[in-house]
Amino acid sequence: MSVISVEQLKYKYPNAKRNAIDGVSFGIEKGAYTAIVGANGSGKSTLARLLCGLEKPLEGSIQIQENQNIGIVFQSPKDQIVSSIVSRDTAFGPKNLKLSNSEVELRTIESLSVVDLLDKANDSSSALSLGQTQKVALSGIIALHPEILILDEAVSMLDPVAREDILQFVKRWQKYGNTIIHITHDIEVVKQADNVIAMENGKLFFYGKSSAFLKDKENVFRLNGQELEKTEKTLWNKKEKAVSLKFDNVCFNYNDKSFVKNISFELYKGSVTALTGSSGAGKSTILELAAGLLERNSGTIEGVRGALAQQNAQAALFEQFAGDDVAFGPRNFGKSGKELVQIVKKSMDDAGIPFNEFSERYTFGLSGGEKRRLSIAGIIALNNDVILFDEPTAGLDAKSRFQVMKLMRTLANEGKSILFSTHRLDEADFADREIKVEQGKIVFDSYDGPLIQSEFATKEKVDFSSKLNSTENQDFAYSCANLIENLRQVSENLSGAKNKTSKYIIPKTHPVFRILIFLFLFVVSLCVRNVLACGVMFFISVIYGKLCGFSFKSMLNSFVKILPFLLLFSVFQLMFHPALPDEIRYTTWKWFMITPSKLIYCLATIIRTFACLSCICGFFVSTPEYDLLDGLQILLKPFELIKIPVKYLILIIEIIFRFIPLLIEEATSILKTQSIRGGLKNATGKLAKIKAIIPLIVPLIVQTIKRSESLADAITVRHF
Repeated sequence: MSVISVEQLKYKYPNAKRNAIDGVSFGIEKGAYTAIVGANGSGKSTLARLLCGLEKPLEGSIQIQENQNIGIVFQSPKDQIVSSIVSRDTAFGPKNLKLSNSEVELRTIESLSVVDLLDKANDSSSALSLGQTQKVALSGIIALHPEILILDEAVSMLDPVAREDILQFVKRWQKYGNTIIHITHDIEVVKQADNVIAMENGKLFFYGKSSAFLKDKENVFRLNGQELEKTEKTLWNKKEKAVSLKFDNVCFNYNDKSFVKNISFELYKGSVTALTGSSGAGKSTILELAAGLLERNSGTIEGVRGALAQQNAQAALFEQFAGDDVAFGPRNFGKSGKELVQIVKKSMDDAGIPFNEFSERYTFGLSGGEKRRLSIAGIIALNNDVILFDEPTAGLDAKSRFQVMKLMRTLANEGKSILFSTHRLDEADFADREIKVEQGKIVFDSYDGPLIQSEFATKEKVDFSSKLNSTENQDFAYSCANLIENLRQVSENLSGAKNKTSKYIIPKTHPVFRILIFLFLFVVSLCVRNVLACGVMFFISVIYGKLCGFSFKSMLNSFVKILPFLLLFSVFQLMFHPALPDEIRYTTWKWFMITPSKLIYCLATIIRTFACLSCICGFFVSTPEYDLLDGLQILLKPFELIKIPVKYLILIIEIIFRFIPLLIEEATSILKTQSIRGGLKNATGKLAKIKAIIPLIVPLIVQTIKRSESLADAITVRHF
C-alpha cells in the first residue's frame, strides 16, 4: 500500500520561466527506501518541500497516509537550527510533541549519540563546523521519530566515517518499518535504496527499482559521472620548488583553547593540494588563515594571500544577478567594459554555470548546486596566484563535480597554487598532494613521499620580501580578520553557551532568583533620580556585576566605550532640560544654558546609565540562554492557567538568541567575501570604512528575510 501517492504534480516559483515540477506522478510504499536523484536544479529539493507541506502544488495532488509523521533534513543545515544550544535544539521537536521531560531527555541523548555529538551537547550551535551543523540538523529530526524521513543531501558535508555511520542508522531506521526518501548524488545511497526516482528539468526520466536503474549504464553515468583520473606522483627536486605560500608552525586559538597546532607546509606554483580530515578537524580554519580572514596566534604565514571560495556558498553571494556577483571582484580591482565582460563570461563558463544561461538569473533563486558553482566563478574571476576551495564539490551533481575538479587542474596548469578541502578519496587521489588534518594537527603529508613534477618548479621563486604579512594587502587582511573576530566574539556572547560551573556566587543560584534579582536592580536603577540614590545603585550594581563574574576591567572598558555617547546626550540635556528659577547660570548661549540643576541632572543620568549597564552585563554573563528560558518558563507558568500562550513568548526569546548570532554570522560571511573580492580594500579611513560597509546592508537584509523564512520552515517541520 502506498504511503505517499503523487499525481500529475506541478509547481512553479514566482517569476520563474518554467515549472520547477512538471507533471510528476509516482507512489512510495510504506517502509521503502527511495532515492531521488538528478542534476542540480532538476527539482529534487522542490519536490521534497511539496511532500512535507512547505509548498502548495500549482496543479495535481499529494496523498499521504494518515498518522504518518514526516521529518525533513534540509539541504542547508544552518536553516534548520532553531536553538543556539546543541542539546536544546535537538530537544525542541520532542518538547513540541508534549512528551514528558524524561522522554525528551532520552530522545535528545539518543539522537545526539547517533550523530556522535553528545560531547557537544552544551556547545553553541553557531560555533560548530558545517559538517557538525549537518549532524545537529539530523539529530533534531531523528528526535521526532518520523515515520517518513526525508533527507535532502543530508550527508553531503560529512567525512566518510560519519557519513557511513549516518547511512547505517538510516538503514536501521527503515528496518523499524519507517519510510526513507533520500535526495542524493551518491551511487552508494542508490545501491542501498529499494527504489529510484530520477529527475531532469522538473520531470521524471526514471521511476522503478534501484536494481533496474543500476543495470542501465547511461543512468549510472548520469549519476556517477566521468571518473576522476588518479594523479601519478613523481619526486620533485626540493631545491627547485617555486613556493607561493608558506605556513611555519602556525597556531590558532578558539575561545582561548588551542584549535590549530603547529601547522607547517608550503604550497607550490602549478600544484593541486587536497586538505583532508574529519568534520571539525580544522580544515576550514587553515583555509581562512591562508586567506587572511583569521589572524594566527603564533607562527608565520608568508607569501601570497589566498582567494577563498567559502564552504557556505549561499553566504558568499550578495549581488542580485548572477553575472553582477561574478563581476564584483574584478570591478573592484579596476576591470571594466569589454575586459570585465570577458572575465565574467570565461569564469562562469569554466565554473560550469554558463554565462549565456545564468548571467541574468536572480542569485537567490538558484539551486544549492548552482549557487556553489557561482561562488566558485566569483573567486576564479579574481585571477589570484593562490586559490583556496572549501569543500567545493559538496552537494554538486556528477557533471558539476567533474567540471570543478578539472577546473582546479586547469588553474594549476596556468601556474596557480590550488588548495582545497574534501572528504572524498577520489578527489584526494586526483590532487598532486594530500595533507590530512585531525584535531588541528597535520597527521599525514604526502610531500614526505613523492610530489608531482611541475613545469613551474624551475621558474623564478616568489619574492617573500615583498609579500610578507607587513605589506599593505596583508595588513588590510588582518584588519578584516580583527573585525571578523570581534563579530565572532559578539556572536558567542549572545549565544549564551557557557559552562554551568562557575566560581562566582550569582551563577550558582537558581535561574528564577537570577531573573528576579536582575529585574529588581535594573528597574530600581532606572527609576531613581537623586544623584546620591543613583550613586548607591551604581555601587550596588557594580558589586552585583562582579558577583556575576563580570570583571572590573570589562566594566571599565564598557563605561569608557559608552561615555562619549552619554556626553553627547548630555549636551542635548543642557539645551532642552528646563533650568530652575533664579538659579546660577554659568553660561548662556541661545538654547544652550549651563546651570547647577542641569549639571546634577546630567550627572545622575550618566551614573544611572552606568548602573543599568552593570546590571545588564552581569545578568548576561551569569545567565546563559538555557537558564533564562528555564527561569522564564517557571515564572510565567501561572499565566498558562488563564490560557495565555506563554510558549510563544518563550519561542520568540529562543529565536532571538539564535537569530541575532545567525545574522552576525551572515554579516561575517558577507564581510569575508567582500574582503576576499576587494570590496573593502580601499577602506583605510573611518569614512571610507563606513562607505565600504554600505554594500553589506542590502544583502544582509535579503539574508535576514531568507533566514526568517527558513526558521519559519524549521519550526513548522518540528511541530511547533
